[in-house]
Amino acid sequence: MCGNPNTRLLSRLVIDFLILLGIYGAALVVLPQQMATAQRGFHCSDASLKYPYRQPWLTKVHLTIAVVALPAAFVLVVEMLRAAVVPSSAELKQRFVFVGVRIPSFISECYKAVGVYLFGLGLTLLAIRLTKHSTGRLRPYFLDVCQPTWGEEGGEGCSGLSAENSTLYLEDFSCTEFAASQDLLALVRHSFPSGFVSSSCYAMGFLILYAQARLFAPWLRLVRATLQLACGSLALVVCWERISTYQNHLTDVAAGAALGSLMALFATVSVAHLFAEVRVKRRQWPRNEQIYGYAGYYSRATYGY
Repeated sequence: MCGNPNTRLLSRLVIDFLILLGIYGAALVVLPQQMATAQRGFHCSDASLKYPYRQPWLTKVHLTIAVVALPAAFVLVVEMLRAAVVPSSAELKQRFVFVGVRIPSFISECYKAVGVYLFGLGLTLLAIRLTKHSTGRLRPYFLDVCQPTWGEEGGEGCSGLSAENSTLYLEDFSCTEFAASQDLLALVRHSFPSGFVSSSCYAMGFLILYAQARLFAPWLRLVRATLQLACGSLALVVCWERISTYQNHLTDVAAGAALGSLMALFATVSVAHLFAEVRVKRRQWPRNEQIYGYAGYYSRATYGY
């Protein structure tokens, strides 16, 4: 049973699916429901918490398009382009057959690239969720949205404090019920790091490195540079939006960019081995021989030819 090529390939697909399901389930379902957010206090004189609330113009729909739909389309176009124009002599070819059906090489390459990408994205979301809940940093619009009160029957607020008492560190407080919706109040303690920036920087960083490794032909260098510039610009736009709308502090954005970039580097270099360079022994396979199995990325460097 285990020696059947179809069974081995199907088992690998099931294992990949279960790994991704576990990571995304923990990041999007388990941790938000089971992990409590750290309750940090504040100073009424803290100028970094006095910014007005502004409606962000980037929503979760835009983020989903940027980190899911765009990378998938990018990988598909790159692999189809390579399959159409890259000479067979410049590639290490393998053919995949499953239940008697021959799978085109660009489809198998898309599956491997997207699988590694989703694995790294899941780890990024997991790191974001753990950090947000464990730090509980207040957003720049905290005072505007929360309008905190404390004391007997909530009779005291920041507006009634004297200059001497405005530097007191307040931990036991409650937000005014009519100040904002419960959904908005739930986000007010999740400023560090910026989730939008971390996710977008991971996605764009992965695509930049992926294009560097896969679009190595000399005549594709201009196309590669253009795509990489567009990805970098999109990441910068997200960073600017989170700062200009007072959704995150500058340090939150910087930390999110660093986290996303490091995770992209980890996924492409340590997991996918896109830039690994080892010697490959070529063999002449019989014309009608079918090679079964699940293979990783090419074991030699795919750039700099």
